[in-house]
Amino acid sequence: MKNSFTKAVVEKGSGVTNNAQKKWNLLAEEVSFPTAVLNEQALTNNARWMQRFSDESAVKLAPHGKTSMSPELFQLQLAQGCWGITLATVPQVVNAYNSGVKRIMLANQLIGLYHFKLIADLIIDTDIELYCFVDSIDNAKALDNYFSSRGVTLNILLELGVKGGRCGWRDIANIDSLVDVITQSSSLKLTGLSFYEGVIHGDNSHQQVCQFIDEVKVLAQRLLTQQKFALPEVILTGAGSAWYDVVAKELLPLTSDFTVVIRPGCYLIHDTGIYQEAQNAIVARSQLACDIAGDLISSLELWAYVHSIPEPGLVIVGLGKRDVAFDAGLPTPEYSYRPGNDKPSKVNGWQVVKIMDQHCMMEVSLDCDLKPGDLVIFSSSHPCLTFDKWRYIGIRNQDFTVEKTITTLF
Repeated sequence: MKNSFTKAVVEKGSGVTNNAQKKWNLLAEEVSFPTAVLNEQALTNNARWMQRFSDESAVKLAPHGKTSMSPELFQLQLAQGCWGITLATVPQVVNAYNSGVKRIMLANQLIGLYHFKLIADLIIDTDIELYCFVDSIDNAKALDNYFSSRGVTLNILLELGVKGGRCGWRDIANIDSLVDVITQSSSLKLTGLSFYEGVIHGDNSHQQVCQFIDEVKVLAQRLLTQQKFALPEVILTGAGSAWYDVVAKELLPLTSDFTVVIRPGCYLIHDTGIYQEAQNAIVARSQLACDIAGDLISSLELWAYVHSIPEPGLVIVGLGKRDVAFDAGLPTPEYSYRPGNDKPSKVNGWQVVKIMDQHCMMEVSLDCDLKPGDLVIFSSSHPCLTFDKWRYIGIRNQDFTVEKTITTLF
């Protein structure tokens, strides 16, 4: 985990870190490159856009925090009106609570004795409102045994899944055996249903997603009628970053009886790769997404020096696998900047063709005038796997000045 903001170090004589009153101008080369920064204007735009979509869809928003694992960004999302924050692991839950997040959804199975202890301790010692997923009788019994021994109750969301997908009980029509284990437990409270439709792919994926949600709706209404839920507020939650519009639309008829919560994770950062493609599809099929002013904007930038131009048309840039995600597409050159110029210039036709640990190879036109010491500014795909490479990420204003940094807690 790296920190390019070298002024954010121990204050002289104090022994503590202090970022107050520090500013770093990117164009003046006042930081170590490569560095990751967020465009503040794009970040704010994205937070407001998704919150408005959620509000106008009559659903709650609990964004998946694993994308950023940043306390400052969690607080930005909550300040915009988010219902809570979703996490993927127990350490993430602990870090998020310690960072001020009080309502948390563990969108995963709670597995393992030490994890049981951490969660039980949190519930006993704090005011956390926690929900976790369960998709098997074995896990439900293990949770019941442990939490009963501690005298602690745990809020459970039954997780439903699709064949070939990730976690989730597959045979939705025959789930009563799992429901019975939970409802007969003294320590487990059945508080709703959960699902994740993002594992559905293919030419008829839209239809398959809708069919899956229909099965969830039938089960939700049946369990509600049978009075299987332990609390008056019953949660129905699904949706990643690709189908949140469909989930919100399909579950709208149930919002009078259920608290419907969507969990898109990457909207705040967004990208120019797989999530931009997903958002394009959402805008194409959702009238509400079209009606909301603006759209999601990629806010994450990777700034890196040109190191070498060893042959015409080939540029070696100091940005590698240690700095940026490469699992869902290579980084995309967006701008270049020559120190001393007024501002970065938009580029076209440049392409990263290979990436190594600390370098990437970028193809450019034969007459390109880049030289070592110039900066190239990249966008990327799949921000989750860029954020976890950086301990601090700067937030830049429109003058390319970083006045504050966020931390990440991976």
